[in-house]
Amino acid sequence: MEIKKTTLTLALIAGGASQAHADTLSDMLSQGKMDFQLRPRYESVQQNGNPNDASAFTMRTMLGYSLAPKSGIGGMVQFINVSNLGSNHFNSTKNGMAAYPVVADPSATEVNQAYLDYSGLSATLLKFGRQVIILDNARFVGNVDFRQNMQTFDGFSVENKSIPKTELFAAHISHTKGSYANGQVPAGYNLQSVGIDLLHASFVPMKGMHLSAYDYFYKDRSQLDLAAGNISDATTGIRLNGSAGGKIRVLYTAEYAKQRGYAGGKTGIDAKYRLIGGGIKIGSLLARLDYEDLGANSTGTYGLQTPLATKHAFNGWADMFLVTPGKGLKDMYATLSGKTGKFKLAAIYHDYKADYDSTHYGSEGDLTASYPVDKHLGVSLIYADYRAKDGAGANYSGTTAPNVNTRKTWLTLNYLY
Repeated sequence: MEIKKTTLTLALIAGGASQAHADTLSDMLSQGKMDFQLRPRYESVQQNGNPNDASAFTMRTMLGYSLAPKSGIGGMVQFINVSNLGSNHFNSTKNGMAAYPVVADPSATEVNQAYLDYSGLSATLLKFGRQVIILDNARFVGNVDFRQNMQTFDGFSVENKSIPKTELFAAHISHTKGSYANGQVPAGYNLQSVGIDLLHASFVPMKGMHLSAYDYFYKDRSQLDLAAGNISDATTGIRLNGSAGGKIRVLYTAEYAKQRGYAGGKTGIDAKYRLIGGGIKIGSLLARLDYEDLGANSTGTYGLQTPLATKHAFNGWADMFLVTPGKGLKDMYATLSGKTGKFKLAAIYHDYKADYDSTHYGSEGDLTASYPVDKHLGVSLIYADYRAKDGAGANYSGTTAPNVNTRKTWLTLNYLY
């Protein structure tokens, strides 16, 4: 009789626990939050030497759902679709239209993010699965959000904020989704096998100042060891960024990194990264001058690479330097931006030279205007004009990109809910 009572008690406890778990899961789902984005875009490209102009009308649709955290457990799933809404007059890197300039937005439907997270430890967030990772200004690690099919990472990450004014981050990545790291085609469609370890620490020593240090280890498992296309590397660096002042703010940035061969990377990977810049901000008006040097090795055969970066944000919006030339790249650029009413305006001028010798690649002028229609909808117009100089028409050393005059225009609507 006593055994029957014990069995019944255990069954009731198990049933209650099962019901409790079911109720918890139901709450996580019912109390969760949906995110939704529509981003139609028109992009045109004109390149000297190509008789055809590219004209692409594409649509990004993203739909996601985040679980309401319970007992420190949460997560999300997000789907992304990129569709071509117009004629096939562009090279998406997937559609076979190689006679046209590249617009790297091929059609695809994918899982953009899918992860579980745990925040039950003090000042710590653990995340496992496909996720967005952006470190510092995305110069070395970013989500490539400008392209219609963005970059996300499969792996495990941990973020800790238990030390005052300090954030520690570490991740191990097994795959990159949407990677265009080394010209892999089709762009935005790859699930590239990698072995990536990211270590990053940031510290706020005083108001307005941010200091960070990092060590990034990148192994491209899709390449044979020492193959000419294997840019597996390790990059160690330090970055200082901030502003000071009152109504007139003084802006400053300095960064230094060293890149070396790692885990089967080809011979000759040995380069330095330098960035120095500053400016003034008065209200919404900003003016600054920056100098960025993606260095070359001692023989001018390898220029520092940033395979995980949000590359479009750097070295000109015409995207002429997604792969750094073998002779490296020095980019001196001036930025002027501000607001008039609700309009945000910006102009940037770049001058490009080789790090290894005096080769003058060219110059570029970039213009952008954006307007928030309401809290959900925005519109932007961007124009980039690259002008080739020395060696016009030839390929950059170490790349397949022709050094030709290139003009690009984007008109984008962005709806977020």
